Amino acid sequence: MKFNVFIYLLAGFLLAASCSKSPKNSPVTTPVTVVPGPPLPNTVDKTDTLNIMAYNVLKYGDGCQGSTDTLNGYLKTIIQYIQPDLFSFEKMAAFDPTMTGANNLAANINSNALDVVFPGRYAYATPTNSARATDMAVLFYNKQKLTYVKTVILEANVTDFDLYKLYYNDPNLSITHDTTFIYALINHTQSGSPSTTRDIQVSMEMQDLRTKFAYLPNLVNMGDFNTHNSYEQGYQSIITSADTTTKMSDPPFYPDKSVSYPAEWENNTVLFGPFLTTTTRALPNVPNSCGTADGAKSWYDHIFISPWLVNGSNYLRYIPNSYKTIGNDGHRMGVDINSTSPVINTSAPMQVLNALFQFSDKYPITIKLQVKANRNAYSIADPKERN
Repeated sequence: MKFNVFIYLLAGFLLAASCSKSPKNSPVTTPVTVVPGPPLPNTVDKTDTLNIMAYNVLKYGDGCQGSTDTLNGYLKTIIQYIQPDLFSFEKMAAFDPTMTGANNLAANINSNALDVVFPGRYAYATPTNSARATDMAVLFYNKQKLTYVKTVILEANVTDFDLYKLYYNDPNLSITHDTTFIYALINHTQSGSPSTTRDIQVSMEMQDLRTKFAYLPNLVNMGDFNTHNSYEQGYQSIITSADTTTKMSDPPFYPDKSVSYPAEWENNTVLFGPFLTTTTRALPNVPNSCGTADGAKSWYDHIFISPWLVNGSNYLRYIPNSYKTIGNDGHRMGVDINSTSPVINTSAPMQVLNALFQFSDKYPITIKLQVKANRNAYSIADPKERN
């Protein structure tokens, strides 16, 4: 009898261990694939989608393109169509995040654009501007799906490169106590030629990221990188690494394999037509004199993803071929986004194309992530954050 009791106790211990989360301070330095146990009682099976967007909003708030009220009108149309869940706005006019009212541009957008089309859905993460730049980036999120944890300034070089930590509002979290985190690193690098400054910015950012994490968690690295080709040192610092667990992927190249390296998207735009993000406008003074012209001519904006997101290692997985340049049908080189030449643009409704034309000279880009609810309180260890 005593032997049987011992067997029962041992079995119970092993079952409990199989349903516990790997410790956050685990010495594991590389992800380990685990076989999940059976679903816990009262957990629900749910598959969700997170729509991720990066968008250069062309000096929103400095009056260059008009009032924020006017721009918010266009933004409402854009958000209602795209319905992003986690999205960065780069190149907003600099503001003090502690301010209230219309002078807080993030709060202005949230109250007068986002809340108008989707009441109570969105919030913004705390932004920074320690570099004291004239423009800054802000991360917004769907608070019905995500909860904001913190902001870390990963690098402050010309502009701030902020790393945001959030977690998915898993319906089983109160039972499993096993949190699925997602990190977003937001970029707006130095434009122009040569690429020297932005190469330093991004290379330092990636060095800081690899110092902070022994291996990359669920992470998107997104924004306006101002890259002219894949040869630039900054771009290479993202997609190459001696340690494959810290190498990031540009989805159209991998895993989608829609295009291939080496890539000269400014010198051979035809090969990259659907992915070009600069510019929505053909003329330098229409609809205003803010921004750049000549139609879709380069691919500045990217959303890079970590190996975990490529492989679906920890409840989040990139949905293949979900990368989109919203409003770009692949025929916009040298013409406006809403031009009927050389063909009518049917990639989005005309009111959306017109709003994108008026709101910014950049196309927004999006990816989709599939997220699975955690039902067994088991996952591979998140990398410990180093200071």
